[in-house]
Amino acid sequence: RKDGPENDAAFGAGLFNVVLGRPTANSITASLLAEPGAETFYEYGTSPGVYPSKTATGTSAAGGPIEAELTGLQPNTRYYYRLHYRAAGQTDYRVDSEQSFHTRRAAGSTFSFAIQGDSHPEREGKMFSPELYKLNMRNAARRRPDFYFTIGDDFSIERLIEKGPLTQDAVDKVYLNQRSFFGILGGSSSVFLVNGNHEQAAGYLLTSAYPTAYASAPIFAGKARVTYFALPAPDAFYSGDVRQVAGVGLLRDYYAWEWGDALFVTIDPYWHSPVPIDTGVPGVAKVQDEWQKTIGDEQYAWFKKTLEGS
Repeated sequence: RKDGPENDAAFGAGLFNVVLGRPTANSITASLLAEPGAETFYEYGTSPGVYPSKTATGTSAAGGPIEAELTGLQPNTRYYYRLHYRAAGQTDYRVDSEQSFHTRRAAGSTFSFAIQGDSHPEREGKMFSPELYKLNMRNAARRRPDFYFTIGDDFSIERLIEKGPLTQDAVDKVYLNQRSFFGILGGSSSVFLVNGNHEQAAGYLLTSAYPTAYASAPIFAGKARVTYFALPAPDAFYSGDVRQVAGVGLLRDYYAWEWGDALFVTIDPYWHSPVPIDTGVPGVAKVQDEWQKTIGDEQYAWFKKTLEGS
């Protein structure tokens, strides 16, 4: 699938929508949007054009993301890779343009990362321009950041709550729309998501104190996040939220890791509060008493431990 103009590849993007995630010292995960019946694999190595390693072949039965883990990597190393893609019914693979990424940096290393927030694609013509957004992604890709963070209000589903349809398919389309832009840089820079208030990935909506019609919103949002982006889960490299939620699985909403001399910590102010942190939901008033709002005991204890252990 094309990510935009033909010259996107000149700024780090391939022909297909590949978005990297979960980078570690020895591995990284590539998430690819694929048509039903497609088969894919990746070749990779430490020199441009030389690919001694290869992933297993992945298939997409119903269409959607195929995740492949590139393993056996060396720390503090730039790797080059290319995707092989075969559509259903075809005999030959299409070979994508070469892209690259970097494994965990050594202490004392210099590197860059980028942050965006409040992109609000649903506000086109007011505060959002698709062409300027593509330009932003190309400019960011030129800098070759190791990471790209979205820190909220990039996947607004409030209009679906207000006007409908509030379905998993409709929420998925909101996340897929952003994938079309993140594919411009995501093949070289791992993408990390952080929830904002407009994502409505808010646990308070699941409680009986609020309209039951909205209770599916955080589940749909949580499922779309973990389906369309390769986000960290607690393991030997990342720490984070161990909670399992029915319909979502691991939330992957807060997490931390070290890279070079830096400790990166993301928090989720929304899922773990029993009352609204903010609101855009019809019929739900803002809570004026700030002391009722919380990140939750589990997240607080994890956050405290993470900082004390750094």
